[in-house]
Amino acid sequence: MKIPSDLIKLERRIGENIAEYFSTHSPENSTLLLDSTGPSFTRQYIVLNKIGLDRLFSFNEIHAFSGAVYALFGYIAFMTEQNSVGIDALCQPDAERVFRDQHHSGLFSGLRSVSKMLVGRPAFNSITPLIASLEYIFGDFVNQPFSAFPENIHIYLAKSKDAPLLVLSNNDRCTPELQPLRQAPIKHVIAMSANVPMLYGGARANVPYFDPVYTRQYLPTLKKIGATNNQVLVSTPWRSGQKENKYYLNCYPQGNPRWLMLKDLARLVGAQKNVCWSRDIYTAFRHAPEVQV
Repeated sequence: MKIPSDLIKLERRIGENIAEYFSTHSPENSTLLLDSTGPSFTRQYIVLNKIGLDRLFSFNEIHAFSGAVYALFGYIAFMTEQNSVGIDALCQPDAERVFRDQHHSGLFSGLRSVSKMLVGRPAFNSITPLIASLEYIFGDFVNQPFSAFPENIHIYLAKSKDAPLLVLSNNDRCTPELQPLRQAPIKHVIAMSANVPMLYGGARANVPYFDPVYTRQYLPTLKKIGATNNQVLVSTPWRSGQKENKYYLNCYPQGNPRWLMLKDLARLVGAQKNVCWSRDIYTAFRHAPEVQV
């Protein structure tokens, strides 16, 4: 696959930044924060593959939001060879057609979805397309309960726009209300993490939690995670460089990330082809096949 130069530069920059970080800091004394990236959660694969699975499991803490939760568990599946669809197949330009069909049905589905959003209704009826995509790519892997995964993983969910965010983990930081979710298949946890209200409807019957990015507590929670004695490695679309104990990795290519996210969102809602996902996966796993730097 031919990939644009800005993705090649992104992969090289992220590799250099991560090598610089681990030249002076160990994962055991670090916190990893995976921020939301909009519809292109696949950007996080580039970061995760440069970190590598061994270092990922060695982090003192991992905190993941929104689509980054999808990327985190997806990466674990890929690296442990538990995916149902091969990476090479996902690197094909037409691979995303399956995901479009999971979101859309019929010739005018894109127009209907756009029209629904314009009048304040969610573009899609439920989180079913997200679950379908997880089952398609990862099969039985996503039927495992959350309790099967390491204690350093912390997943954030929202119950309302104004209430504090809820934390799902396999340690004593888990919000008591979420403890039953430890036995739930991770496909449901991942889908609720990415349950963007304007896309999938937010909290509703049988889906009590939604994407925490769309709450007033999202930014305060990010700041709270950063207020630690550990070094914090942050993968985010919004900034680069170091500030106090936080080292920021900008996981987006050159350009305005807000505009890039809006274009990806428009493609998803309007049933338009989006090759960005397959390009990201190719850049992460095939253009730079080494797991660690």
